[in-house]
Amino acid sequence: MSGEEWSELVFEDCRIPAENVLLGPGGFKKQISGFNVERIGNSARALALGRYAYEEAREHALVREQFGKALCEFQGLQWKFADMAVKLDSAQLLLYRAATNADEGGIPSAYDTSVAKLACNTAGFECANESLQVLGGLGYSTDSLVEYCLRRTRGWMIAGGSLEMLRNRIAETVFDRRFDQRR
Repeated sequence: MSGEEWSELVFEDCRIPAENVLLGPGGFKKQISGFNVERIGNSARALALGRYAYEEAREHALVREQFGKALCEFQGLQWKFADMAVKLDSAQLLLYRAATNADEGGIPSAYDTSVAKLACNTAGFECANESLQVLGGLGYSTDSLVEYCLRRTRGWMIAGGSLEMLRNRIAETVFDRRFDQRR
């Protein structure tokens, strides 16, 4: 969907000399905390594309006419746009909270970034999807960037932690305990 090409890397019987090891004891935990920062970027991109698609559809609804009136005059579309506005604004506030609550080292918490990514990815995708629907064939075609927004936001729902994994991480904070998902 994204047009990216991926290749598998396989390492069998590969020994790494100690001087070439990048992460020493406790290094993996430090590295994985970097995902909290990555999730901020992922969230911001998904939110920005959802908002772009929303604005494109809003402009279209203002000028496109059906049955002698602008699309924005139809209550069904008014409610669609109201719902999209609430999703985008609430996700943005959660993103701001994650970014501003970073600790002294500049690393935001796993909980805040998981909540922000879940909210922003969901809002970005749902708004891009609804915007594509409002635009009809124009939104579906590559003549509009809205279809691109839909494809990219969908991919970001997987990258940097799937929405299901984020829900697990959020639940661990809610219940103040770690859940082993591998059993």
